Amino acid sequence: MSSAHRHTDETRPLLRDGSPYPESYRSVDSDESQPQDPCATKISRADLVWVLAGLWSAVFLGALDGTIVATLLSPIGSYFNESNRSSYIGTSYLLSVCCFTPLYGRLSDILGRKGAMLLALSFFGSGTLLCGLAPSMDALIAARALAGMGGGG
Repeated sequence: MSSAHRHTDETRPLLRDGSPYPESYRSVDSDESQPQDPCATKISRADLVWVLAGLWSAVFLGALDGTIVATLLSPIGSYFNESNRSSYIGTSYLLSVCCFTPLYGRLSDILGRKGAMLLALSFFGSGTLLCGLAPSMDALIAARALAGMGGGG
């Protein structure tokens, strides 16, 4: 057993204080050459309100889209005369949400948080639009899966 495993218990923190790198790896340059902290940039109150309103509405619509189908399964199934397949509407959405949620973590590393969020909103919006225009139950199930691809982000 390694020495790292012998000294761990439930009362010790998992991460040690300080840098994991030895002193020789740390930069010895002056503070001027260090990149500026992006969190130190000030954002106006109006911009903050717009950003938060957009994020909150995206989260609200995603939660609404995942739960509203339960109340509409019966009317949708009778409209398409396929009540026996109406449960696939919710299943396709939730299954694609579960599949694509971990992928958006990696996508945000590649595209950045803004790019990943815009991609997710594009999938979600186009899938929701296609749900409204779906001519058949198969098209509706596929559109719900597309909306779920965006709902996972």
